[in-house]
Amino acid sequence: MLRPRRNKPSGNMAQKFVRIFSLLMTLLYVGLGIFLITIDKAKLNLNISDEVRMVLGGVLILYGAVRFIRVYQVSKKSRRYRDEE
Repeated sequence: MLRPRRNKPSGNMAQKFVRIFSLLMTLLYVGLGIFLITIDKAKLNLNISDEVRMVLGGVLILYGAVRFIRVYQVSKKSRRYRDEE
């Protein structure tokens, strides 16, 4: 016999906060990487070479993309788990 489905909340407040915070940090990393790549060296007065600035910007963009993929996979997995219950 089938059980009636109960309306369950879509996760508690802490999980939602962590998910939103993770997405914001992803945007921050990507934004900072783009900022480092596009900023004029004279305006910011950084004491690093252009090559180091470009590599650091690229690494930040890549790290932000990896974080986004991980957050998306965890979110998708938890959504699938909730739908099965």
